[in-house]
Amino acid sequence: MPIKRWNRKQPDEALAARLAAEQNLSPIVARVLVSRGYDTKEQIQAFLSQDDRFSDPMRLKDMDKAVSRIRQAARDGEKVAVYGDYDCDGIMSTVLLYSYLESAGINVCYYIPQRDREGYGMNMNALKLIADDGVSLVITVDNGITAIGEVEYASSLGLDIVITDHHKPREVLPDAVAVVDPHRLDDESGCEYLAGVGVAFKLVCALENDDGGLMLDQYGDLVAVATVADIVPLVGENRMIVRRGIQTLQNTDNEGLAALLNVCGMSGKELSCENIAYGIVPRINSAGRFDCVDHAIELFVGAGEELEELADGINSLNEKRRQVEDQIVAQIMAQLENDTAVLTQRVIVISGEHWHHGIVGIVASRMVERFGKPCIVLSTENDTVRGSARSVEGFSIIDAINACSEHLERYGGHNQAAGLTVKAGHLEQFTQAINRWAAEHFPEMPQQALTIDCRISPRSLNVESIQPLCALEPFGAGNELPVFLVENCILQGVYPIGDGKHVRLRLCGEDTVFYAVCFGVAAQDFPYSIGEKVDLAVTVDVGEWNGEQRLSVKVKDIHLSNIDYNKIHHSEQIYQRLMRRERIDAPDREQSVPSRDDIAVVYRYLRAKGNLSAPDEVIYAKLCGNISCLCKLKIAIDVLDEMKLITRKPSGSGKCVSVVANPAKVDIASSKILQTLR
Repeated sequence: MPIKRWNRKQPDEALAARLAAEQNLSPIVARVLVSRGYDTKEQIQAFLSQDDRFSDPMRLKDMDKAVSRIRQAARDGEKVAVYGDYDCDGIMSTVLLYSYLESAGINVCYYIPQRDREGYGMNMNALKLIADDGVSLVITVDNGITAIGEVEYASSLGLDIVITDHHKPREVLPDAVAVVDPHRLDDESGCEYLAGVGVAFKLVCALENDDGGLMLDQYGDLVAVATVADIVPLVGENRMIVRRGIQTLQNTDNEGLAALLNVCGMSGKELSCENIAYGIVPRINSAGRFDCVDHAIELFVGAGEELEELADGINSLNEKRRQVEDQIVAQIMAQLENDTAVLTQRVIVISGEHWHHGIVGIVASRMVERFGKPCIVLSTENDTVRGSARSVEGFSIIDAINACSEHLERYGGHNQAAGLTVKAGHLEQFTQAINRWAAEHFPEMPQQALTIDCRISPRSLNVESIQPLCALEPFGAGNELPVFLVENCILQGVYPIGDGKHVRLRLCGEDTVFYAVCFGVAAQDFPYSIGEKVDLAVTVDVGEWNGEQRLSVKVKDIHLSNIDYNKIHHSEQIYQRLMRRERIDAPDREQSVPSRDDIAVVYRYLRAKGNLSAPDEVIYAKLCGNISCLCKLKIAIDVLDEMKLITRKPSGSGKCVSVVANPAKVDIASSKILQTLR
């Protein structure tokens, strides 16, 4: 796993204490708010306000034109089509607008393109089918803002288009009847934070002459799920939408949502953004990934006994998605084991035959999490090479892709995620070009970072101190669950839980014993030893177990205490540059390449351990009194592996290093790695 940089915020403690007293806030709530920039009485009151007043939907540019055209269709008995998208935001937006128009007595149908065959957004074949079906008005949701040619073609078929979208437009807008998008340069509504479903919701409110309150009572569950799914900032009206929408979802009248909650095992449980994001959203998205969107629409607009069967089917698709995802990841790891040089590149580009196009984006995200670098995962089918890219904060993947557009047929996306199709025969050139661009613009690549809101004492890890944090809910994008730093804790116990997939830690700090859960790490792969002093980045939550309020502490990351991790980060970058054979100043090279004695130190340590499963930085931290930098350690391990004195294989926390019993005698000076570096 990559070494994460901890961005530790330093809130003004005196200011936080004063605001806590003035606003009658818990000290921990005030500290989190101040660390996030809410440092005045007015800002705090606005953030914590429960006043659910929505802005006038007619403030959105072209909303008046959209309303006028839809009302005309209703008066004249026209057939209207809602043209959506295959992700959760697009599906729920389609359900919302379709349900509303049908309830208003409008002759309405919907169309969502197949992900694999048609791709994102409007296409001309679909528009022809829609026109042939007698439709005269198409309303887009969560797409359409860049469909200039498609709108022109629609007009030639006699179709009027009303666009509702939340993606950024190009310089020229489509020539539609109305283009409702808060990212238009001439839009002054201040609603640019809305998801696609939020814009569709505003349209429904405008049609109903409602400011939002009544329509949120009716459709809040749909809007909340999609808003959480699209990872838009939970600020402004999004905060109100999600807060009230979760309350509606808790006892939803939508039979399909109720059936899905039941099959997820979430029925009757207290709902939050987190369990919506990890429980409901992936299942809805799975319908789009496997071109079964109609099943999802039918689930949320239908009624009757067949809904349980539809919910079970969508749940099964999610299980299938997990299986396909794991298969692709396994193939990637096998590739990388045979070609480790790929991992030293600034941007990892990897491809495979017939990988599922609906899954490669998730896989790319997993690769970023695993390796801490921008990753592009491509599927090759005959001459077609297309896939998805994901990035780390601070590296705009769409800028990098745009700089290599000569090698691409099409692409699109934003700073952290993008989709692309590579020209036939250009994969190698594209890989080289994007890494050249990265080298020119990022001599040292941005690293995965974890933002920590403030320090917390182990003595404050109790229900009474943590319970007030619920005032900051709902948590999500733009208002993340607070992360706290707990320093200088002695590790007293490591206990496997969850069929051995996770561990529960017993820790002691400031004479206080507490427990924390570390997910996704098996006990045998946990790299820290009993008695070691560690710093933890944690989230905290209060929940109910057997009628009793209890505190849950979840570990986001662990560092050994009193280690200079900034030095580790810099040394890791030098190692990567050396492995890429880039030019490095002589002093840096001399300080980073291990001597024979350095390698002997590392070998003696590993031999004493026999078998060791730990990230390189943990081994370095334990050896830093005897070896000067992480880069020396990593090269030393590479050399020992090359000389067949040790073996390495991936493990849950890094690599499992085993010392070879009775190895043949070797001359370290003959190492090709050392000869190349020197």
